[in-house]
Amino acid sequence: MTVTQYAFFVDSDACSGCKTCQVACKDQHDLPAGVHWRRIFEVTAGAWQRKGSAWVADLAAYHLSVACHHCATPVCARMCPTDAIWKRADGIVVIDDERCTRCRKCESDCPYGAIRFDAAAFRVGKCDFCADLLAAGQPPACVAACPNRALDYGDLAELRK
Repeated sequence: MTVTQYAFFVDSDACSGCKTCQVACKDQHDLPAGVHWRRIFEVTAGAWQRKGSAWVADLAAYHLSVACHHCATPVCARMCPTDAIWKRADGIVVIDDERCTRCRKCESDCPYGAIRFDAAAFRVGKCDFCADLLAAGQPPACVAACPNRALDYGDLAELRK
């Protein structure tokens, strides 16, 4: 498959918030406690209403699985003082650990909070779209792990159709 821009697709109607994708990412990248390259957000609305002598919930909730957006024009790459962050031909934004000075500017510049600092390893990191798995013809770990198939990936142009 020729890809111009890899992207994730999240079906929030199907996401139960189980965090299996988050655990799969942590396992695949051997991330320590507290460092998450994929995070699950719960969005809720509504309230409890009194109906007679009972309280009834009038609530709605959905979950959203979020990782690096692999932006079309990544601010983190543009602002990196050592050019340690760059965008591959397939749209995957990567961090070159050799060039990175650990200034953490990218961490504060990312509007999505996708770049995370690992204090134990003294390095920044982010979703790399499991590029090693993609190269082997496999899906990213988070996508493969999703029990509800709420998470998918592909070429951005195809996903938009």
